[in-house]
Amino acid sequence: MMRRFILSFLMGLSACALFAQELTATFNAQKVVLPASQWTPAVTWTAQVMVFNTGQRYADAYYNYVWGTPPADAAGRQWFAVDYTLTDGDHQWQERRSPFSSDEVYLGQTATRWITSDITGDIYLRRTFTLTEMPAGALFLACGHDDAPAEYYLNGEKVWTVTDGWNNDERVLLTDEQKALIHTDGTENLLAVHVHQNWGGAFADCGLYEADMEMTTPLLSTLQAGPWLCAYYLLNSNKQLGTIPVKEWAGVCADEYDWIQGVGPLSNSPDQFRTTDWASERQPLLVRRHFTLTADQVAQAVEGKLMLTCSYDENPKVYLNGSLIWSTSGWNDNDYARYELTASQKCYLREGDNVLAVSLQSGMGGGHIDYGLFLTMPYDPAQPVKVEAVRSEPTGNNYVYNLAGQRVSNSYSTLQQSQLPHGVYVVGGKKVIIQ
Repeated sequence: MMRRFILSFLMGLSACALFAQELTATFNAQKVVLPASQWTPAVTWTAQVMVFNTGQRYADAYYNYVWGTPPADAAGRQWFAVDYTLTDGDHQWQERRSPFSSDEVYLGQTATRWITSDITGDIYLRRTFTLTEMPAGALFLACGHDDAPAEYYLNGEKVWTVTDGWNNDERVLLTDEQKALIHTDGTENLLAVHVHQNWGGAFADCGLYEADMEMTTPLLSTLQAGPWLCAYYLLNSNKQLGTIPVKEWAGVCADEYDWIQGVGPLSNSPDQFRTTDWASERQPLLVRRHFTLTADQVAQAVEGKLMLTCSYDENPKVYLNGSLIWSTSGWNDNDYARYELTASQKCYLREGDNVLAVSLQSGMGGGHIDYGLFLTMPYDPAQPVKVEAVRSEPTGNNYVYNLAGQRVSNSYSTLQQSQLPHGVYVVGGKKVIIQ
C-alpha cells in the first residue's frame, strides 16, 4: 500500500510538470487613455459638478456622513445614469474644470475649490469622453479620493467603491467585464464619481490608464504551486560542505547516483514547508532541481526578466548550472527573497537540461528551503509573446528507480530494459512497466 501511495504521489507531480503562466498588469502613468489630475497634472478636464457644502465643521458625529445626493430626474433616473437629465434646485449641476481640491493650486494647476479643509461635504462629478478603439491591454481606473465614502460608475455601472479612508494615488484594475462597458463607436462614455470630505484636505479625481502587461512563466515553481521534485543529499557537517568542489555537485553533469530522489520543500519543523523532513540542526543540505529549455526558451530568458525566489534557513548559496548566482546569510522565516539575475548570469542557461542547485548550512533552531525560478516577458495583447511552458523533471536524465525510490539503472534504453526484472519502475517521474 505504501509503495502504491508513493507511485501515485510521483505521478501527480509529473502531471503538474507543465506549469501555468500568469498574466500580470502594472500601472503606468505614461499610458494615458483618459487623464487624471493626480497622474497627468498638466492636462485639465471639465465635468458637470454638484456640491453639498453645508458649512458644517467636522465633528466625530459627522464622520463619513453623506450630506446629500443629487435628486433623480423627472424619469426617475439616478445621477450616475448615462441618460440622466441634469436637475436644478437648491443644489445645481455646474460645469467646472479640474483639479477638484480644497487647495487653491493642486500639482501646478489652479483648482476648483469645492470645499475647504475644515468643512465636511460631498462632491458629485459627471465626466464624459469618447473612444474610437479599445486599448489592447488591461485598464486601470485612477480613482483618487479624499475622503470616503467614494463611488465610481462607468456608463451607469458601479465599478469601484471605498467606505473609509483617503488616497489621492488610488487606482484599481478594471475587470474584463468592466472594461467591456466602454463604448468605442464614438458615442459618449460616462464616468460618474462621488467623494465625501470629512476633514483636512479634499480631493476628487478620475481617469483611465492602459496597463503594462507581463507574462510570468515558472521555470521551477515554489510551494505556492504545490510540492516539487528534486534530488537532495545530506552532509555530516558544515566543514564538509566547505570541502566539496561546487562542480562536483551543482553542475549539470554532476553524478546523482547516491542522491535521494525526493520531494520539496524540506524542513525540520511541522510548518508549511515540511513536505520532506530535514534534520537541519545537524546536517547541511544540498538540493538539485532540473528543468529543460528549448533554444527559443533560452533566447526568451536572456531577453526577459529572470527572477529567483527563495525562502531559506540558513545561509543559502544558489547555483545555476554550477555557477554561483546568489547567496546570503541567516534566514528569512516565512518570507521570500527575490533576486533578478544579471545579464551575465542568464548566460549560464543552456538548451536542454539545466540545474538550479542550492546548499544550506546546518544550524540551531528551524531549517527549511523552498525556491523557484520565474521568467517574466513583456506582453502585448495585440501581438502576444508566446512563452512556451517549461518542463520540470526530477532529473535531467533517464535514471530508473524502483518503487522504493532506489536507483536500479543509470539509463533507460532497450539494452537496460532487457536486463531489468519485470515490474513497475519510475523514469523521469513517470510510471514505466517492464514486461
